[in-house]
Amino acid sequence: VSVFVVSPRALAQTPAAPGSGAAQAVPNLHGIWEVPNNLAVKGKVGDICAEPACRALLGAPPQPRLDKNLDEPQMLPWAEQQYKSVREGLRDPNAFANQELRPFWGGCAPEGPSESMRRRAFEVVQFADVVLLLFDHDHAVRRVYIDGREHPANLKTTWMGHSIGKYDGDTLVVDTVGISDKAWIDAQGHPHTDALRLTERIRRADQETLEIEMTIDDPKAYSKPWRKNIIHKLRPQVPDV
Repeated sequence: VSVFVVSPRALAQTPAAPGSGAAQAVPNLHGIWEVPNNLAVKGKVGDICAEPACRALLGAPPQPRLDKNLDEPQMLPWAEQQYKSVREGLRDPNAFANQELRPFWGGCAPEGPSESMRRRAFEVVQFADVVLLLFDHDHAVRRVYIDGREHPANLKTTWMGHSIGKYDGDTLVVDTVGISDKAWIDAQGHPHTDALRLTERIRRADQETLEIEMTIDDPKAYSKPWRKNIIHKLRPQVPDV
């Protein structure tokens, strides 16, 4: 006699596909999503080629690292001084910040959620009580709890922080706190403190496009909240050969 044990999560209602017309309250965000810089070029499905020199070899124009909508946020004096110090001598506004002042930046330690969402490919897997974001870098995982829980009291900081969320129409709204201040907000060197609250609104604009509106709120580092708008594209499936 064969016995199969099925997780309750596996029995959760599967979200309806975009445009299916089914009356479902949960939007379908499933898929492997990738920043346009890393998308396949010249038919090379699965190629990861974000560096300008690499993309030039493949005939693709270099892409800016900073989001187009991003004007410099209004930093408090200490944050502005630190930001300028890590960017001293850099002529390219899209270049990575000075790794000598943050030597772990570049693979020696994990990233924070804002930078991983900005430039990493990730898979979205939805269950009834949690949404998993599985990154292609360093086996990183974000768990967004959607079971109604609150952030725990006396939360200890971690690289990815603690995320809770809810669905608002076609959008997954994610609230993240407890992010370690050892990570920058982005590779350009914008700092933050343990007071950072990251709010993300994640929606599938169409079958191939995932939009993320990210609000960065850290009153210890910035005079007011500021935003990044991020676009990901669905990674093409590699045909069987």
